[in-house]
Amino acid sequence: MIYLDNNATTQPSKEVVDAICAALNVDWANPSSSHFPGKKAANAVSVARSQVAGLISADPEKIVFCSGATEANEAVLRHHAKKCSTLITSAAEHPSICGYYDHYQYNTEIIQIDDSGLWNIDMLEFVLKKTQGSALVAFTWANGETGVLQNAEKICDLAKKHNARCLVDATQVVGRIPLDVSTLKADYLSFCAHKLHGPKGIGVLVQLTGQDPVIMAVGGGQEKARRGGTENVPGIVGLGTACKTRRENLKKDILHMKEMRDRFEQNVRRHLPDITINGEKVLRVPNTSSIMFPGVDGMALVARLEARDVICSQVSACSSMQPEPSPALLAMGLPRDDAFSSVRFAVSVNSIEAEIDTASDLIAEEVGFLREIMV
Repeated sequence: MIYLDNNATTQPSKEVVDAICAALNVDWANPSSSHFPGKKAANAVSVARSQVAGLISADPEKIVFCSGATEANEAVLRHHAKKCSTLITSAAEHPSICGYYDHYQYNTEIIQIDDSGLWNIDMLEFVLKKTQGSALVAFTWANGETGVLQNAEKICDLAKKHNARCLVDATQVVGRIPLDVSTLKADYLSFCAHKLHGPKGIGVLVQLTGQDPVIMAVGGGQEKARRGGTENVPGIVGLGTACKTRRENLKKDILHMKEMRDRFEQNVRRHLPDITINGEKVLRVPNTSSIMFPGVDGMALVARLEARDVICSQVSACSSMQPEPSPALLAMGLPRDDAFSSVRFAVSVNSIEAEIDTASDLIAEEVGFLREIMV
C-alpha cells in the first residue's frame, strides 16, 4: 500500500507505540491518586506536557490535554457563544470551526478568501472595526486540503488590535513548520496527535494568554480544573513521544516531506501537464498537494487508485461522508466541476522515492483511463 492520505491521519511511529504499551503496562495507575503508582503516572503526564510544549515553544502550564482539536475548538466556540460573541471566520475552515456556530445559528461574519486560499486581510480589519461587542476570530493555520498557510501573525495581530479573541487551529501545522507560539498573539491554539504519528483521541488546547480562560469540562479538577475527568495517560504519553521525536528530527523531517511532495508534483505534472495544483502560488505546508485533474471525476479517481493500493482522498476526512465538493475549494472560487475534479495527496516522513514514483505513474494511467471513458 502507498499511503498518501497523511492529512487524514498518520501511522503511529514505533517510538509512540512502544511508549503507549509501556504506559499501559507500567504507568497504568490513576494520576490523581496520591500513592506511588499514581504519582508515577502523574509524572509520565508531566513529562509528556513538557515534550509537547518543547515542540511548539510554549509554556507547559498553558497546555490542557483533551480528546483532540475538535473538542478543543468546540470548547472555545461554546465559551464565546455563551458570551454572545460574533464569530469571525471563513468558509474554508475545518468543520470543527464552521460547524458549531452554523448548528446553533450564532452571529457569524464570513471573511472572503482569494483564489489561493488566503484570507482577505482588508476585509478582516473592516469587519473587526464594525463589530459591536465581543468577537472571536477563528481560523485554520494550514488548510487540511490544500496545505495553504494563512498569515497567522497578521491575523492574530489584527484581532489583538481590535480587542477580539483569537483561536488558531494548528492541527496541520505542528511538526511541519518550525513553531514558536510564545510570540503569537493568539489566545487559544489547538492540535492533535494523530497528524504527527501519534495516537488518535488525544490533543491539546493551549491557552496562550491566560485571558478569558476556557473550562473544557467540569469534574474532579484534573488539568488544573480546566478539563475534568481521569487523564488518558497512554494517549498523553503517545502525544508527548510524537512531539519529542519530531522535535529531535524537525529540520530533517520537514526537508524530507518537501522533497517527497515536490518530487510527486513534478512527476504528476510531467505525465499530465494540464493539471492545476490548488494553492501552489503561496506558502504551503511541505507535505500537501491538492491537484485538479480537468475532466476527471475525483471520487472515481480516488476509488480506482485505492483498487491499485494508492490511498488518497478527495476532501477532508471530517466531511468526506458528504458527496459534495470541497467547501474550501469552492471558497477559493473554483467552479463545482473543478472542485469535484480535485484530489488531495499528503506525504509523511515515511514516504519514499520509489512509492512516490510508482504512485505518479499509476495516477497518470488512471486519469488517462477515466478521460477515455468519459469522452
